[in-house]
Amino acid sequence: MPIYEWRCAACEITFEALEPAVRANSRKRCPQCGRAARRAVSTFAISSGNGAVIAARRAAAGLDITNLKVPPFARLCGMDDHSASRFAAYKLGRGAEFDDKIQARAEQREARGEPPPKPPRNRGGHHRHGPRPKPAPH
Repeated sequence: MPIYEWRCAACEITFEALEPAVRANSRKRCPQCGRAARRAVSTFAISSGNGAVIAARRAAAGLDITNLKVPPFARLCGMDDHSASRFAAYKLGRGAEFDDKIQARAEQREARGEPPPKPPRNRGGHHRHGPRPKPAPH
C-alpha cells in the first residue's frame, strides 16, 4: 500500500498516511484541526529499504522553491518561467514559502537601492494559431 501526503490549508501542515490506490484522491481530515485536507504532490522513491525514501525527502526539502523548472508542455497557455515556478510551488503545497522568498528578495534589492528586475519576455502561448488579426478601423 503506498504512502500519500495531504496538506491542510488552515494549519499549513503536511501529513501522510498509508492508503489503497482507490482512495488516493479522497480528502482526509487534518489530524490537528479536523478540517478536510487536500492531497499534496509529493516526492517518491522506489527502493527495497527506507533509506532512499528519506534521501528523496531530504533532497526535495533542500530545493530552492523559487527555481522550479517546469517544461513548456506542462504549463498553462502563456506562462512565463516565474509564473510556472509559482504554480508548481503551490501545487507542491509550498506556495506561501515561494511568495515569502520572492518578497524578501524584492525588499533586499530595494534596501540596496537596486532597481526591480526587468520582467522576462513571455515565450509561452499558442504558436499554432498564427498571428493575431489586426482590428478593423472604425
